[in-house]
Amino acid sequence: MKQIIKKIKTAKTIAVFCHSKPDPDALGSLFSLTIGLKSIGKNVVAVLEENVKKKYEFISGEYQTTFPENCDLYISVDVAAPHMLGKFEEKFMALENTIEIDHHFNRTSSAKLSYVEGKTSSCSEIVYRLLKKLHVKIDARLATIVYTGLAGDTGCFLHENTTAESHVIASELINYGAKIFQVNRKLFKSNTKDKLKLINLALTKFDYYKDTLLVTISYEDFKSIGYNPEDGVDLIDFVSSIEGVNLTALLTERKPNNCSISFRSSEKYDVSKLAERFGGGGHAGASGCKDILANVGDVKSRLVKEIKSFIKE
Repeated sequence: MKQIIKKIKTAKTIAVFCHSKPDPDALGSLFSLTIGLKSIGKNVVAVLEENVKKKYEFISGEYQTTFPENCDLYISVDVAAPHMLGKFEEKFMALENTIEIDHHFNRTSSAKLSYVEGKTSSCSEIVYRLLKKLHVKIDARLATIVYTGLAGDTGCFLHENTTAESHVIASELINYGAKIFQVNRKLFKSNTKDKLKLINLALTKFDYYKDTLLVTISYEDFKSIGYNPEDGVDLIDFVSSIEGVNLTALLTERKPNNCSISFRSSEKYDVSKLAERFGGGGHAGASGCKDILANVGDVKSRLVKEIKSFIKE
């Protein structure tokens, strides 16, 4: 981290990126780092592939969706592989003045200088410690953004990646004024009427095999209830709550012939290894993959075979 601090201190203009289709930890890392560095006089821009989804606007800061040229330093956060940079991958990878900050065990480097803590619950947690070392003043807004990333990636401290340090930092953030009740409600206790339609649909799409559960929702299924999957699906934690199920896979076709899979597991299985078979990755208890360019039926058939093979290993 000393090298990163040195490069940040000497840089005047900095661009910060996270992965495409960002989750709360990616956004928490992106905006906490951007806002924190601005507070110590840096000229910083947050860069996103597309606009922030409505449900995450409460932690959003200023950002742009075009690649900023001629910056002194380019930083990626929560990016486990180059392709996760989306449309910015080629330009980012061509630069020499790049840094990546991440917490994924299974990863492929995308920057010249890396700082990775594989046992840390969230990237937001790493960014928080970095900001403290840079003597950034943590106010209520910054604390709320960091907490959003921390709570998001730990599933509100339910996932196996939750550590004692996670709770210590959460306590510190509360003392700084983090609006934890607002965050927890937005992330875990807020559903639209359309979301309830989606939950109702999902309950008819269950397939069991031994102690595993597969839920499959096709593009036509989404259309049948008038639900736009680009608004986010966010069903995996709900469908993975069934007693006796140790591995859950949620397969969604969000565009015709373009599928995503989210995995959750108990301590019995390391689903990051299963996600790798589809070009994805993540954590032992929570992983995923996207942009599988095939018909949902074909992906489901392959997924069933892979799950059966995986649980025998």
